[in-house]
Amino acid sequence: MTNGQARGGSTHRTAPGGERPAEAEGAYAPEPGIVRTALAVLRRDGLRLYGRAVRVTGLVALGGLLLTVVGFVAAWPEFTEIRLGAIQARIDEDSYAPDGRRVNTMWLILLACLPFLILLLHLACTALQTACVRAAAEPGGSGPRGRFRTVLGVYAVRGVLVWAPLVLGILVQLYFTTTTFREYTVLVPLWEYPRLNPLLEYGPPLLGLTLTLSLRFGWALAPAASADEGLGPLAALRRSWSLTWGRAASWLRTLAIALPLGGLTVGLYLLLQAAARPTRSWAASLFLEWGPDNTYGAYVAGVLAPIATALLLTGALVLPPAHTTLAVLHQRLARTRERQSPDPAVTPA
Repeated sequence: MTNGQARGGSTHRTAPGGERPAEAEGAYAPEPGIVRTALAVLRRDGLRLYGRAVRVTGLVALGGLLLTVVGFVAAWPEFTEIRLGAIQARIDEDSYAPDGRRVNTMWLILLACLPFLILLLHLACTALQTACVRAAAEPGGSGPRGRFRTVLGVYAVRGVLVWAPLVLGILVQLYFTTTTFREYTVLVPLWEYPRLNPLLEYGPPLLGLTLTLSLRFGWALAPAASADEGLGPLAALRRSWSLTWGRAASWLRTLAIALPLGGLTVGLYLLLQAAARPTRSWAASLFLEWGPDNTYGAYVAGVLAPIATALLLTGALVLPPAHTTLAVLHQRLARTRERQSPDPAVTPA
């Protein structure tokens, strides 16, 4: 029995001239819109979902703060050397710019911390996605439910596969724009080669971006499919791809939901980041007052403060309605697929 059949979404054929059961007629009754259904779920369970979002956001904030402290501790020798270099330049009445190697080292530390930060965000999304799927489930539904670690695996696998084309395209662009193929391979600056083929410069990242957007769109319903149907990572990706790209009406409905949600998320983040600009000076002052006397460390702390504030608030406000809407969309597309597929239980007379 499939998940849709367990919820009463399957259809039953009758013999010619027979009478259709009343429950089968209800399967074809007009359904309210996806957004309207999601709003109804939020009116019913919104307080519980937002309460979970607040708790999850708080835990992510604590984890992010701990990760930031670890990153600052790892980068502190670089901050110290930059500070000493600036002091010596001031004594010598000379200008000062940080050594590029030290800046690159701090970038490497940031890249090393990035996977752990992404893991925190995926943990938060998994917790909210599973709660939203349960809230959006139809009354009496008894289908399988995905476990937390299974849905988390979907987020991890999808993230790696989605971003791989874009990262690969950027690496290919960097390779071709800094390397010339002569008798020996020599690394040279980009500006020394004005006749570089524009296709090699702009083609790989644009192609990677196109593939990334296509994969992200086709797998938008994968976490909801895993949480709702108990599917593993690869099975959930295949299920989302078939539901999204299976029919023209399906990808149009998905596009009509995904674009506004994406625009709302980006717009709210930019608005909140602009509103959180005062936290930049507050964080720098707090760093200098309670931390070491290093203006460069305080500057970095001030840069991170509004970004972190905007990210946390955006997630807490947007994720509950977004995940609820995607859960409802997945259920609608799955029921539509079941209605249009032949019933294997019926054999011709």
